Amino acid sequence: MGYSCTGASSISSAIGKGNDALSYLNKLFGKFLSTTTMYKESGPVIETPLSGAQSIHDMLLQSWGGKIRIFPAIPDAWKDITYSGLRTEGAFKVSASRKKGKTQFIHIKSLAGEPCIITTDIVNPIFKGERDFTIQPLENNTYQIDLKKGEEVFISPKGEEPEFIISPIPHTSKNYFGLKIIQ
Repeated sequence: MGYSCTGASSISSAIGKGNDALSYLNKLFGKFLSTTTMYKESGPVIETPLSGAQSIHDMLLQSWGGKIRIFPAIPDAWKDITYSGLRTEGAFKVSASRKKGKTQFIHIKSLAGEPCIITTDIVNPIFKGERDFTIQPLENNTYQIDLKKGEEVFISPKGEEPEFIISPIPHTSKNYFGLKIIQ
């Protein structure tokens, strides 16, 4: 039963419905997983928690149909997000950061020289690297970048100079491993 939550979450992410994706995951976490991340419906199994982890990845980054989708299904509640070094189809290494619900930057490194087509929510992005890239705008905030093997591109909103630094997001939720005793 819990596996259905992860499937529904990933399907929601594939169609860009981040709030629905999170809602399905919250059902999984609330009803079917213990605080140790082990599945508690019918015995000590690991496939459903692993599928839950993949569902989170699907909210953050997707690569299918020849495109890399950065932050494709972010729920409204997730204002600040960072990740570093996630891999995609075509052998790309992707890092990205959002603050206050807005994408600050994307960093992509090509490990194999495959065609690089990205979809981003950045309006009027600029593309920087060690050389001037040929950028071909496609439909729906999608761009083809002539990124060669070993090259890196930094993408950010035009007119902004973000710090290209990945740093931890402050922890704001409950401590599941015990509260400190106040005496």
